[in-house]
Amino acid sequence: MREFGGMIVVGVIAVILLFTMFGNNDDQMRGMSGSYTEDTYNDLPDEPSRAEILKNVKDSKANSIEQLVQNNFPLLDTIRTDQGISRIYMTRELTLPEVAESLKGAIKPVEVSEQVESRQALIYPEHFVIIQESQEEPGLVTIELASDQFVKNNYSPGFFEGMLAYYILDEVLDVDDWFKKRKRSCQKTGDCYGGYGMYGSYNSGGSGSLRGSSNRGGGPGSGK
Repeated sequence: MREFGGMIVVGVIAVILLFTMFGNNDDQMRGMSGSYTEDTYNDLPDEPSRAEILKNVKDSKANSIEQLVQNNFPLLDTIRTDQGISRIYMTRELTLPEVAESLKGAIKPVEVSEQVESRQALIYPEHFVIIQESQEEPGLVTIELASDQFVKNNYSPGFFEGMLAYYILDEVLDVDDWFKKRKRSCQKTGDCYGGYGMYGSYNSGGSGSLRGSSNRGGGPGSGK
């Protein structure tokens, strides 16, 4: 009887463990602040071929970098705050250098950063274009079109170290000592945006207050 009772207890524990591991996983993941489950982007938008994208960008009649990016790359995500907006576009057809060269060849930026740790920034009036090789999806490049207000009020200055001189950031963001002031603020709050991550890694401080809206779509290839 003791052995039989022990088997029942073991069985009950096993059922509880299985339910905890599988039954509640969905709700737990969805409840995490600023986080997506790893299957969120299994169905990435379709794109034209590499040659077609490069030709379309080169021949584009777009008057702004916002229009140029929007017309030629699929929208992946949008991050909205009360202090600016950032839209994330993507490509699997082009490399980071190809994206940077094609965009600055079509519309000349005010400043071009160094490429550091698989990321580079092009600065235009009212917008930063931040191009990164995705850490989560091999072969995918994200193209973040962020308003200068979004960068000024949300970004960690440490993200730009080695990419742009401090005085350039101060100048384009029209803030005296932006780098130093923002650095102090980030250290104090621990809540600054550290670059886009596809599965919720938006903040260098880890508070999760910035999150994507997950309203993907638009751009070339949408609806295919």
